[in-house]
Amino acid sequence: MINKKSYILFIVGLTGAITFWMLRSFIDVNSAGAIRSDRATLSEQLSSLSGTLGFSMDSLASTSVFEQHLGYLKTIQDSSGHKVTPRMMNENGVHIQSWNTVIADPSSLNGMVMSADMAFNMSGKLAIRTSNDGKVIRIRSNPDRPNPTFVQGESIDQVAKTIVGDVLGYDLNNYSLQGSEIPDSVFYADEGLSQSQSFYVEPSDDEGSVEFKWIRKQSSEGTGPEVLSISLLPEIREFENAGGFSTKFGYQIKSFSARNILENEDLGHFDADSFGVFAYTMIVLAILLAILILTVGIINVFRGKVEWRRALVVFFGIFVAFFGWRILFYFDVFGPLLEPGGKFIITINSLLSGIGFALYGALAYISWEAFARNQKMGEVEIVDAFWQRKFLVKEAGASLIHGFFIGGVLLGIFALGLYLHDTFFLQYDSQFGFTEASNRFKLISINLTLFGTTSLIVLGQVGFVYGFSHHWIKKNYLALIIALVISAFLITIVGRLVSTPLTVWEDLSVYSFLAMILVMTYRYWGIVTVAVAWFTFSAVIMIMPYAGSQNFEMATMWWVEVSMLFSIPLFGFIVYRYGFALSEIGDYIPEYQERMAQHLRVEREIEIARESQYKLMPLQPPTGDGFDVYGFFLPSFEVGGDYFDYVLSKDEEGKPKALTMAVVDVSGKAMRAAMPAIFTSGLLLSKMKTETPAQILSGVSEPIFTRTDKRTFITCLVARYDLNSQKLSVANAGHCKPVILRQGKAEFVNTPEPRFPLGVKEEVHYRAHEFELEKGDVFLMYSDGLPEAVNEQGERFGFDNVPKLIESLNAENLTASEIAQEIKRRVQKFSNYQLADDTTVICLKV
Repeated sequence: MINKKSYILFIVGLTGAITFWMLRSFIDVNSAGAIRSDRATLSEQLSSLSGTLGFSMDSLASTSVFEQHLGYLKTIQDSSGHKVTPRMMNENGVHIQSWNTVIADPSSLNGMVMSADMAFNMSGKLAIRTSNDGKVIRIRSNPDRPNPTFVQGESIDQVAKTIVGDVLGYDLNNYSLQGSEIPDSVFYADEGLSQSQSFYVEPSDDEGSVEFKWIRKQSSEGTGPEVLSISLLPEIREFENAGGFSTKFGYQIKSFSARNILENEDLGHFDADSFGVFAYTMIVLAILLAILILTVGIINVFRGKVEWRRALVVFFGIFVAFFGWRILFYFDVFGPLLEPGGKFIITINSLLSGIGFALYGALAYISWEAFARNQKMGEVEIVDAFWQRKFLVKEAGASLIHGFFIGGVLLGIFALGLYLHDTFFLQYDSQFGFTEASNRFKLISINLTLFGTTSLIVLGQVGFVYGFSHHWIKKNYLALIIALVISAFLITIVGRLVSTPLTVWEDLSVYSFLAMILVMTYRYWGIVTVAVAWFTFSAVIMIMPYAGSQNFEMATMWWVEVSMLFSIPLFGFIVYRYGFALSEIGDYIPEYQERMAQHLRVEREIEIARESQYKLMPLQPPTGDGFDVYGFFLPSFEVGGDYFDYVLSKDEEGKPKALTMAVVDVSGKAMRAAMPAIFTSGLLLSKMKTETPAQILSGVSEPIFTRTDKRTFITCLVARYDLNSQKLSVANAGHCKPVILRQGKAEFVNTPEPRFPLGVKEEVHYRAHEFELEKGDVFLMYSDGLPEAVNEQGERFGFDNVPKLIESLNAENLTASEIAQEIKRRVQKFSNYQLADDTTVICLKV
């Protein structure tokens, strides 16, 4: 919220913005040099110029790109003996900005292009460079393609003067001709022709070119290029008219240059000598960050820590920003030259680039949100409110105001850093350099650029880096230092929209302060304030070329963008004054946190059910003379549908009388089977002490039928061992046949019908099979999890192998517990500890 500290921030931010504006003449390439033309005006000018140069634009296409010349600026700065500012250079007509126009056949460009020079080399016929004040300063012809220029004239020196003086508008009275180089082979004597008309030279023969050079007089008034030079090629052309064919004598313009002594012929050349090992190291760091963001983001996706609606909106927004910008730039700027194949290649390339940036941004957002929630970072609630389409929040208004003035702080620090380094900046909005001025859809493209780059920098290079550092490094001060250092390196090399002639180390010294402001802003305010601050800073940098322009299109661009910028604090103030507080909205719980909470509740409920199920089963087996019994239960899930119990009943004198045992198996698995198993256990337990096996099963049949799902059936085996008569009575309700081991031979025990599972019919009268046990006999009750165990090859253990398993044991020398534990060990080993079904066993040895 806005408090006393906020007012201090407002003053500091305003001071920073004023500092930037006051130092602009020293650091801004565009100071006193606002863009004075637009593409439409330039096209009209060149169309008029083409007629005087002997060709028509009707059958040709052109593209124009505005360029800023960092290499030339650096050369002037390094060579001057006194301080030279960009304002001074612009006021004196130094060519630190220009329009580069390529003229070619329509639809002749196939493939990706990165610059106007590249387009010229691939398909251009003529390249015309125009200074910011509208003067032609370069003309180049492509030796690999026909030269469209043709200026008629009998005297080559007169043609040169006409082109330079009359057509291109340079006052040759201020220059002195330094001479011309005219090969002897150009002229020869011939009767009937004057010497100036009597020549012949092959148009493609460069040796026939003639160059004129003028040097500006020291006594000349005003400003202008110090050197004018033109190279002409003699040419003869035949023209068809009503009277037949006629021959015309004239000259092609091979090249023209209006420059200063320190000015390179190729103004677009970029001096990258300072781009060394350190810079490549930082690029590697940026690549590692991208890999890290992709890895952490994918991990969060697999863990379910993602709100898909938000992630998809972020993905789509960033995709539109980068894909839309590239398509606008390519098709608007290079569209007239592109053939269909080239347009298709560029579309696919832009599509893939847009998807790549969008994926990076979406995963950065996912990771940022996960870190920010865990670390309880500020303004997460504001982001939640935005996603709920609740924008009129007081706290959001405060963030907009704070961010706007922090943007002013960034501008002031940036200006001071460049001023102290005695250098300047120019716009560098993409891999193509400065493109926005060339695009007719500036208002769209510049804001797409600002949105895309701000999203990636704020989410990735600030939010993610801070969150990741504090996630892995527990000492806050150390994590903060590491976040500051990494963010400084990344912002220096990626996504800053600005270029300077500084070395990478010098750039780092400037951007470290900007990174510090951003990281500390994120720490004390949050992601919204950081985003507004960087957007404001970048927007001001991007619109500087239009400040003070007299051109309607450029001036409109300036005022619209400035209005949009100042609408940020204005809207923030209105929202802060009249909006509602976050506390009125209520806490927002992300869907994935709700899922996780629900999952934890389910896990807890399952744990409770598991504890309840185990408590219903006997903890210790009963003991007594003449028998040894032991049972176990192995669920295939956390809870299962199996149940076992054994109850020792006593006579009137308290002496053990009979041992009743039961094994239950409910159809289905997990919770669906566990609840009927628990219900059945209660019914059985109420009858096991007093009734026989047949009576028990017959008695529980009706309540199970009426109280359970019709799709559920329950198998049950009940056995009662009378300790006095040593007789065992067994009743079976659809359960696995028990096994008796006697004298080393094991066989199944058959029981009489009916053997319907419980719950299939409402009333069933079960019958029991009774037989006498002998000393040393082993009686085994089990559920179908034992014979249906499956090994890694997909083979089942099988019912027939159950008696063989008992026979293979040294049962004579083992207790009931040892026999049961050995069975458990073998079935687990057979199934590689992955049970296909619940497994329950009761072993009785007499």
